[in-house]
Amino acid sequence: MFAIERIRIIKAYLTENKQVEVNQLSQMLGVSEVTIRRDLEKLESEGFLTRTHGGAVLGSINDSSSSNSDPNALMEYSEIANIAIQMINDGDIIMLTNGEINLEIAKHLNSKNRVTVLTNDLKIASHIMEDQSAKVILLGGDIDYNTKSVFGSLTISNLNNFYVNHLFIEIDGISNTLDISVSNIDMATFIKEAAKNANERIIVCKSSAFEKTSFYRAGRLKDLCDKVITNNTLSDQYKNNIFNANIQLFTSISVMEGKV
Repeated sequence: MFAIERIRIIKAYLTENKQVEVNQLSQMLGVSEVTIRRDLEKLESEGFLTRTHGGAVLGSINDSSSSNSDPNALMEYSEIANIAIQMINDGDIIMLTNGEINLEIAKHLNSKNRVTVLTNDLKIASHIMEDQSAKVILLGGDIDYNTKSVFGSLTISNLNNFYVNHLFIEIDGISNTLDISVSNIDMATFIKEAAKNANERIIVCKSSAFEKTSFYRAGRLKDLCDKVITNNTLSDQYKNNIFNANIQLFTSISVMEGKV
C-alpha cells in the first residue's frame, strides 16, 4: 500500500475515533509498526495529530475542538446523564467506566447523597474530588495517556475486590447483531471483568454508536448489560433486537422501551 493511501486511511480513522494505537494501524494496514510511526510523525508535523506513547490522538490533547467543547456533543451527553442519574439511589455504590458520557453522569451526582463511585477514569475521579459530590475510589493500574484512564492486570485485580449496585459501561459501537465494540483491547477486557461484579449493568452511548463497529469486540450485548441508555430514537430493527434480547432501552425521546 502506498504512503498516500495509508495517510488517507489513518486520517479517516482518527477523524472518526479520535485516537488510535500503533499496533492497531499496523494490523489494519498490513505494514510494520516502524512504518506506522513514520506516518504518524508526518501527520504530527502537519498538526493533524499528537503522538502519544504507543499511539496518537486527533489534533492536540488540549484542542478546543474536542467533544468537551462541542455544544451538540455536550447536549447529547447531558440527555443520557439525566436518564442515568434517575437510576441511582442515595447510598448506592456505582461504577463508571472511562468516557465522556460517564464523566457527565459524574457531574450530575450532586443531586444524590452518600453515593460511592468506583472508576478507572482519572478525569471522573478528579471531578468528583473537586466537586466533593460523592465518595470516589480510583482503581490502580497502568495509565493510558490517550484516554486518561487506568487498565491492566492490577486494575482487574483491584476491580475484583468490589461489587456495585449499578455499572455504567460506555462503549463505542453496537452492531445490528448486538455485538459491542470499543477502540482499545484493554477496555474490552476491562468491560468483561467489570460486568461480573455488578447487580445491574447499563450501557451508555450516543445513538451514533449504533450500526458502528470499533476495533475490538467486547462481547454480546445480552451477556454484558441489562439496560441501554442512548439519546435518540432507533430503527425498528434495533428496537426489536434489543427487546428480543430481554434488555430495557431508555432514550431521551421515549422514556423506556423493551421488556420490563
